Amino acid sequence: MQTLDLLRRKFGALLIFCGTVSGVMLFAVMLLVVANVLMRYLFNQPVTGTLELTESALPLIIFLSLALTQMRGGHIKVVLLTQHLPKPLERAARVLAMLAGFVLFAWAAYAGWLMAMKSFSIGELERGSIRFPIWPIKFAIFLGLALLAIQFLLDAIWVAAGGRLDDDKHEVLE
Repeated sequence: MQTLDLLRRKFGALLIFCGTVSGVMLFAVMLLVVANVLMRYLFNQPVTGTLELTESALPLIIFLSLALTQMRGGHIKVVLLTQHLPKPLERAARVLAMLAGFVLFAWAAYAGWLMAMKSFSIGELERGSIRFPIWPIKFAIFLGLALLAIQFLLDAIWVAAGGRLDDDKHEVLE
């Protein structure tokens, strides 16, 4: 259990780094959009490539922070069926749900890998007012999905071993 805890903390540090990168990118997009608005309004000269850069940054911002959100228990969950189960059955249901999440996102990561490799092999470019390769963005999507799958697997093992997650407290809406 101690080794698993260390692994979860080390992996968590990686996820915090990815979340920080995501946050910095979000801030940069905000600055770019504000600069674009000001340049358009004041000088009738928008910042070239704002649309392409912001639409390319959004997948990075979203996918790089998915696993961190899972680690912190921030994803929406429905406990309607499990909140009244005995603790052992509730734990089993949670483990099964996390294993299902692992399988789903591992499959999505695999599909993302294939998509990124195809994009890389054909040299896919963003076409617009500026041109740049978009395969790095597709690899970041793969990375985010793979990190999320790993986090689901770590959570499933942790809960199966008797550990508690940050989201173990039920918030019941009436």
